[in-house]
Amino acid sequence: MTSSPMPSPSAGLTGGAAPVGRLRLATVILRAGLRSQLANRADFAMAVANGVTYQITVLLFATVIFTRFPSLDGWGVGAILLISSIRMLGHGLYMLFFGNLGLVPHLLREGRFDAFRVRPVPVFLQVCTYEAPINALGDLTVAAASLAVCLSMLSVDWTVAAVTFLLLAILAAMVIELGLNLHIAALVLRFRGSESLFFWLDNTAANFGNYPLTIFPSVLQGAFTFAVPIAFAGYYPAAWLTGHADTVPFTPVLVFLAPAIAALSLLTGTWSWRRGLAYYARNC
Repeated sequence: MTSSPMPSPSAGLTGGAAPVGRLRLATVILRAGLRSQLANRADFAMAVANGVTYQITVLLFATVIFTRFPSLDGWGVGAILLISSIRMLGHGLYMLFFGNLGLVPHLLREGRFDAFRVRPVPVFLQVCTYEAPINALGDLTVAAASLAVCLSMLSVDWTVAAVTFLLLAILAAMVIELGLNLHIAALVLRFRGSESLFFWLDNTAANFGNYPLTIFPSVLQGAFTFAVPIAFAGYYPAAWLTGHADTVPFTPVLVFLAPAIAALSLLTGTWSWRRGLAYYARNC
């Protein structure tokens, strides 16, 4: 199909109105979407229940592991729960603010993505506010409950530095997931059929990101540290908080690098997203 002049793809994340205006617009759109979903309270409750059910399933599986192996490579139940709590809180925040990235394949199939490209609002903002991510509330509820339980089991000295480190770790987990999903969304814009990578990443993080990295073979330790850095979305920060920094693979310095990895993930993900938009604009 031929297309009329489009906004520059480089505006994918940052173009359009001023930042304050974009934030206000996003708030208005999300509020409207939330009101529309609250109109049907049964659907709203089911969406929240779906998020709760999925995360509880993850925790139940972990409970089975803990029952059989009360300590995994020197990590007790409370410390392992801290890994999963950081990851799940980061995941819940990602789903709340950016989870609609997973809808890019649907938007392409329905032809809605092209409409986003001709509006004077960044495509990324329109995708993220396409619908209110109600199921994220269920994810966050279970994650917060898990964090409360694990904190009651740990004897960590919660100084200002430790609390700040924990909050940064949760934020980094969210940004790392955003960066990785931006890469996948960019691939979807180039190669139809690659949307299965969204499910692969989600399942990989859920299956491997909740446990100490040292229980996995060396090849997976390297992959989850340097290729798909899900270990920084829970394991490495938790290692410092629980006194396991000297047992992490490669170098203890990694326990402090979650914010830097998050920044790198976001920068490269943004670059990939913009490149994907430019490719789509040339070839749609």
